[in-house]
Amino acid sequence: MNALSDPTGNGGALVEARGLSKRFPLRTGVLGRREWRTAVDDVSFAIAPGRTVALVGESGSGKSTVGLMVLGLLEPTAGDVRFEGEPVAGRRGADAKALRRRMQVVFQDPFASLNARMTVAESVTEGMRIHGLNGDEAGRRAAAQALLEQVGLPAHALDRYPHEFSGGQRQRIAIARALSVEPRFLLLDEPTSALDVSVQSQVLNLLRRLQRERGLAFLFVTHNLAVVEYLADTVCVMEAGRIVERGDVAELFDAPSTETTRRLLDAIPSLDPSARRLRA
Repeated sequence: MNALSDPTGNGGALVEARGLSKRFPLRTGVLGRREWRTAVDDVSFAIAPGRTVALVGESGSGKSTVGLMVLGLLEPTAGDVRFEGEPVAGRRGADAKALRRRMQVVFQDPFASLNARMTVAESVTEGMRIHGLNGDEAGRRAAAQALLEQVGLPAHALDRYPHEFSGGQRQRIAIARALSVEPRFLLLDEPTSALDVSVQSQVLNLLRRLQRERGLAFLFVTHNLAVVEYLADTVCVMEAGRIVERGDVAELFDAPSTETTRRLLDAIPSLDPSARRLRA
């Protein structure tokens, strides 16, 4: 495994990050000089349809900043992001609206990501209404009901409010909402970290099934390598804004080449340490 190899030569990529860097101004120092903090430094990767790239790192490693740049919500200091071969930055009007439909996000906290004043039906159909999908209100409601069934929730959930559901159920609703506009790419920002361990595997299995059925590309942002093996094809380990190691899941678990990766692997809880797939 080559820790610094760049996979962006893949001609079949749906999403491609090329040399992304981001600096934030801190304050003006002595002699009026502006001081800067580098949050992301020369990050590159490519994601093909039906595949998952995991960005893994400790808090402050820069992975969430990369996610914001991929979505076009934060402008890179250097480098660019391409979706379907076209730049993400600089889109305006109808072009920007079309991009928002094709790139969606599932946030970390299902308790905060859903509007407490909106029913499930209102949350799931809001994007359909904005993008003119599924005809009239009846058509949108029928589409929302089908989505709930796909994520394992009953049709009568449509008329209930978020506080009536468990954390795992809320995350299923958030996934249904993201899928409501028929995207091709999902940014999964720590989608299981706020859930009980017993629920995490259910949500990950749901995401994996939906990916197979719809050919979705995933960027999976997490600090927890314990959940990466369930979903990711390629893992990029970040430290201090840079990718310090990358490879497929089996390689990374069996033969980590950096201390950062070994530290993340050692943090995986296990009642049977001998059963963990760590280094030889």
